[in-house]
Amino acid sequence: MIPFINFFLSETDWEAESVMEEIWDMMKAKTLAFMTMLMLALTGCGKEEQEPLRVYSFSGENEQFAVSNGIIVLNGSEEIFSGGDLKAADESFIDITSYSTTFYTISGSEGNVILSNSVTDTTGGTVNVSGDLGQISGDSTLRRIKIDDTNDLNGTLYFELTTKDKYGTENVYQLQMALTEITKNDGN
Repeated sequence: MIPFINFFLSETDWEAESVMEEIWDMMKAKTLAFMTMLMLALTGCGKEEQEPLRVYSFSGENEQFAVSNGIIVLNGSEEIFSGGDLKAADESFIDITSYSTTFYTISGSEGNVILSNSVTDTTGGTVNVSGDLGQISGDSTLRRIKIDDTNDLNGTLYFELTTKDKYGTENVYQLQMALTEITKNDGN
């Protein structure tokens, strides 16, 4: 209340003003409590718990080439699949004019592509097959092919390299990937 008005109030008016202030303070407290509960509800008090972060590596090799540093990151619905690096044996892949790389899974007789890239030289030269194999990330990168867990990938993750040389000869190489868990975060 404005101070100069209080000078003209009687004692009963002071009591009424005191009661009104208490009511006003209670209304402010109730409004504050309601807004706090509303904010908690809107900011995720009832959110379901996020899946723990899981990171896996994969690799594989044969006489012609090796795939190393492949990584799979699973964090709820956000997923990353990085193909890692391809290192070809020098004498195995001379005069290559185009190639494609594909990571896929086999479930029964069905193959499901996870990541595929291709390179073609259009200048009449050759290409080097060694290098980065690319990556894909997003919501349900792996779950779109019905992979819910890396246990579903263990023993079913493959890499395929298809090459074509300057004589038109095409070769297809397949390699099964070995999967290893790097870390597991239980949220502790």
